[in-house]
Amino acid sequence: MDMIPAQGKKRKATVVKKIMGKVKHGLVLQSIKNQLARIGIKISPYYWVQEGITPTVIPEIKGIVSDYTVEFIEAEEIKKIEEKLTTYSMDGLLAYLNAGKKCLALKHKDEIASFLFINLKEVDFSSLNISLKNDEAYLTYMYTMDSFRGKNLAPYLRYKSYEIINKMGRDKIYSISEFFNSSAVRYKQKLNAKNLKLVLYIEIFKRLKWRFTLKTY
Repeated sequence: MDMIPAQGKKRKATVVKKIMGKVKHGLVLQSIKNQLARIGIKISPYYWVQEGITPTVIPEIKGIVSDYTVEFIEAEEIKKIEEKLTTYSMDGLLAYLNAGKKCLALKHKDEIASFLFINLKEVDFSSLNISLKNDEAYLTYMYTMDSFRGKNLAPYLRYKSYEIINKMGRDKIYSISEFFNSSAVRYKQKLNAKNLKLVLYIEIFKRLKWRFTLKTY
């Protein structure tokens, strides 16, 4: 019987872990969409969202709040969580950071529990590039580690990001929620985020591109 090398076993286990993570957290349809994108077909229905416009109470963390801190992190710290990621690629996150975007993390003691990126320059999503004004910010790449899910950390970090961004003099905060990403839609609803538009973006082999506004709220 052929033996699977240890490295091969580790790689296989990582793939299985990523698949199970997507199933568990309601990302199956989004995963299918991502697979179509691999062959050059992008079908991306999404909500254009404005956040931080309606006051809300700070979300409660399930656990001891004093064990958590919010701070910006750099590349060296992000690299430490590579094996724990089941959605984003490390290369993509590092490229985003190197391009001048800021990574805000929620830490449990010294361990990264959740993070998001703040873009102060532009909105960049599925060939959508919109320059931001001096009073605007765009939030993206929200992620919570599997071992910390179910503790209400995403809404908490999101709320804290509003405070930090407001102190920067920016009071208009935008984001995009992919239609199939139900978890993102839910935690933004907890913070009274407002869907401004439902948009469908279609791209075929990087040549044919369409963007349709399906609904304005």
